Amino acid sequence: MTTLNYDKILSITVDREKIHYGILFGNEKIVFIKVGTAGNIRGNQDKYLRMAHRLREKIGATVICASNGELTGDRPLRADKFLIRNVITDLGFEACEMYFVGTSDGGEHSLKLALQFPETAAFLGLNASWSNMEEFLDGIQRLPEAKKTFVYGAKDSDFADIAPRLQSLIDDNLALVVLEGVDHEFSSKVDLFVTLIDLLFDHNKSI
Repeated sequence: MTTLNYDKILSITVDREKIHYGILFGNEKIVFIKVGTAGNIRGNQDKYLRMAHRLREKIGATVICASNGELTGDRPLRADKFLIRNVITDLGFEACEMYFVGTSDGGEHSLKLALQFPETAAFLGLNASWSNMEEFLDGIQRLPEAKKTFVYGAKDSDFADIAPRLQSLIDDNLALVVLEGVDHEFSSKVDLFVTLIDLLFDHNKSI
């Protein structure tokens, strides 16, 4: 069995904490994945690494996966934006499409980051959580042209609060996917979790 790895691993130190980045090099479709709190760039059972390879195999994308520690505020956002721009420059891309993915509170982080890139084509939130619901919903509406997909397990603790708010925003560019029997951690459903990355490019796909 082939061992999966990233092509390159980098880190940026912010307030004495390192943000780690795993990168797979590919084409001008740049996918940024922010994992949940205390998550690393491989993930449980290599789920984020497997997601990254799935993206590159299917569409040739360049994938950047970022760890998520205890940092809050704008500094980690600035670090991630700096890293993304450097990867684009190093690869020599004159134009690119940006795609953002976030799990748990990585969803809020990735949404804020997506708002800073005019090139954002799509956003995927997986059991995305937020510190301020109104800001979260406002951010969603500030990406009117981007395809936005939110996936929640019916057993996720935030599902009951967020579902009715998201349902009121559903249109051609926003989809809500509900997974019965799935909790916040996708316990015992890692294989399903990995396949959800396909929704980033086909948000009407049946799961």
